[in-house]
Amino acid sequence: MTARERIQQEAEQWFLTEPVLFAVYCSHRLTMNANMLCPLRTGKGRIEYNPTVIDALQDNQLKDLLKVEMIRILLQHPYARQPLGCLPVMLQTASDMVISPAYKFSWIDLAKPEDFGLPQGQYYEWYANRLNDMVQGQQSQSQGEEQSQDQNQSGGQGQKQETDSTEKSAESATSGTDGADSGENDKMGGKSKGTDYTSLWEEDQFQARLITDLVQSSTQWGSLPGDMVELIKKAAEGKIDYRGALRTFRSSILSQKRRLTRMRPSRRFGFEQMGSHYDFTTRLLIAIDTSGSVDSDILGRYFRIITTFFKYGIQEIDVLMFDHEVQGMPIKLDEAKKNKQEFKVKGRGGTDFQAPVDYVKENPNYDGLIIITDGYAPTPEVPPFLRTKLLWVIDNEQSYKLRYESLRKTGRVCLMEL
Repeated sequence: MTARERIQQEAEQWFLTEPVLFAVYCSHRLTMNANMLCPLRTGKGRIEYNPTVIDALQDNQLKDLLKVEMIRILLQHPYARQPLGCLPVMLQTASDMVISPAYKFSWIDLAKPEDFGLPQGQYYEWYANRLNDMVQGQQSQSQGEEQSQDQNQSGGQGQKQETDSTEKSAESATSGTDGADSGENDKMGGKSKGTDYTSLWEEDQFQARLITDLVQSSTQWGSLPGDMVELIKKAAEGKIDYRGALRTFRSSILSQKRRLTRMRPSRRFGFEQMGSHYDFTTRLLIAIDTSGSVDSDILGRYFRIITTFFKYGIQEIDVLMFDHEVQGMPIKLDEAKKNKQEFKVKGRGGTDFQAPVDYVKENPNYDGLIIITDGYAPTPEVPPFLRTKLLWVIDNEQSYKLRYESLRKTGRVCLMEL
């Protein structure tokens, strides 16, 4: 029996016993890929398999691996937005951490949160960010040690092995199989396999919508436990993509700098009408809530998101910190990046949203104001004549649902859970 026939046989048995898994399987194309190193991977509407690696698996191992991939699709991990700058192998490990506490497999061993000293019950992006921080922290520490020591070949190799320890532990914990010999583990594990595993993973709203419709119409969940079903349904509810909201907000403030010119033809009417010219001199102020209710680790992630604005073409970005009042003067992000300065968190008192609003009222040269906060403060009074557009970025769902209606009267509101 070929590898394709073995996979099809396992899937056909789900028709009566696992209807939701069978529906997911039928929604994707089964495709052979002999060049990949992992046995199975999903993404881009495909289920790819390596016949050579599949032939080395027992039937029970293949059954569990196939079930893991179907659950992964139901959780929309292959089609979700990927955390910024996250290593590919960490995406797979984070996905395993979400699945392993809620569903027990007999023939394969998935990575568990406790393997890395992390709590259970968190979501996919949270685990991916924490794992990535572990690796980056070790790399920074290793680079500092390398600069203070004489560089020689043997010492450099030892340093690199120590630096990659967290990444290797993540790789070895992902989708290992019991009962397989060391040769099979080499084929299914390792750094190249971890990277290869998630090569099809990318944000795909069309596929995510198909999976969401499938989940919402499902009434029979087979052997999936209640905790797993709850996770799948929650994933189908969807989250607001804060990056999409930031892009939309950017477009809205850039449009204010449009001016007509005879030096360019109109795209629609040619030289009969004046063309448009955009002056990219947009000034943006980002106000960060540094009150005691915001975790220090979350503040670091806020700063990472701020730096991504350089990719979006904003001419000038200032960063302002506030709690019950504005803390100091705004920091120019481009200068801080050039001089490699670190942000120093100020404040840690109560939160008053009126402080950043009053600041842009007194300094009206800003085109946009983004307030990043946990949302725990009264709604500010925004003057009707204020030309600066507002965007509220709230970091927790509970506060977002509670404050959305009141804050949307002052500007755009989006949810950002990190």
